[in-house]
Amino acid sequence: MFHRYLYILFLFCLCLFIPIDNVIAKFFIGFMVINWAVELRFIAKIKRIFLNRRRIHILLFALFYILYLIGLLYSDNMDYGRFDIEVKLSLVIFPILFATFEPEIFRIIRIRYLFAAFVAGCLFASVYCTVHALAGYLQTGDPGIWSYSRFSVLHHTSYFSMFLNFAVVLVLAWFREHLRVVTRWQLVGITLLLLYFSLMVVLITSKIGLISLLVIYLLFTLLLLTQKGERKMAPYPVILAVMMVTMMLMSPGTMHRMDTSTGVVKQADTVSANASESTAERILVWRSSLHIIREHPLYGVGTGNVKDALLKEYEQHGIKYALSRRLDAHNQYLQTTLSLGLIGLLALLTMLLWPGILAFIRKDYIYLFFILLVSMNIFVESMFENQAGVVFYAFFNTLLFWYLPAGQKYAGKATMRRFSGEL
Repeated sequence: MFHRYLYILFLFCLCLFIPIDNVIAKFFIGFMVINWAVELRFIAKIKRIFLNRRRIHILLFALFYILYLIGLLYSDNMDYGRFDIEVKLSLVIFPILFATFEPEIFRIIRIRYLFAAFVAGCLFASVYCTVHALAGYLQTGDPGIWSYSRFSVLHHTSYFSMFLNFAVVLVLAWFREHLRVVTRWQLVGITLLLLYFSLMVVLITSKIGLISLLVIYLLFTLLLLTQKGERKMAPYPVILAVMMVTMMLMSPGTMHRMDTSTGVVKQADTVSANASESTAERILVWRSSLHIIREHPLYGVGTGNVKDALLKEYEQHGIKYALSRRLDAHNQYLQTTLSLGLIGLLALLTMLLWPGILAFIRKDYIYLFFILLVSMNIFVESMFENQAGVVFYAFFNTLLFWYLPAGQKYAGKATMRRFSGEL
């Protein structure tokens, strides 16, 4: 029982600190692993894997990590390879933990409280960035501190906006679940929270973050329109989207970045090798990545060789900014294909499409929005090359898959309500 409640405590702390501090979040992952090892009873844990198909299916997510281990076999740069394997450890840790947890843990824990902890963490991180920017502005008078990386001081802008967007999904899902019983003051509180998170995404000015948030509001509107008894609330996310766009128009820094990016995209064929603007640098590194992939299409260059291959390509084509910053592919689809070839790309797509299709069929819209959010963000960032992205994806993907509503193949007519019950 002692180990059981330690697991639950660490899960809550992890949800809270993922959007606040990745270093602290890693400590709680380590605590869970230590608790798992000290608990012993390894034979019982192995037996639990075969209790039901869900546990076996969760372990399948670890196969993606195993491919990276295989990629070490044909790598020359073992130092970088070992570093890359260490960064991606969460991809195998969480499937093993969840597949071997005793069932009693999931009878005690309530996923709505884990969601609440994550939203609380996002709120704390947002307030911290706001207070930090306000203090800096009062000291220097520089308005630039309210925008982009100078505002997002806890995380890279793309990661922080992704966290906030998922928090928006969770709040909207709670609102939909309690649509018929939400009081006027609760509605006011929810609206203020969503507007505050939207403002944070605008100030962070991550382009994919802004696009993702608009997509969330649009799709949530369509979701409400398709459900009887919920259509009257369909204008609600539309109003939030309009107010978000208004915030963008009133933010000079955000509009400047959007206008600059639009101009770069229109002139993509003439991007200079010396360009340092974020959209331009992505175009350059994507071209370099595709050139390497054409030379190593099936198995890639290997887990440890991917960074060296990219730097060599940058040097040959005079892409100085990317070379000086030692940039990765800025696209996880390309990054994985570089390392593991088409086999790795197929595994990555399967890892996203398989649970996405299940979530759609079983009407688990939180999981579906999560998969969509990750799929969009890894198109412009190599998020599995950074522990902030790996931990966020690996943990919530495993958690949401575990609580995926049961279909006929699992438990007949069993269902699960995200915020009011369990499996």
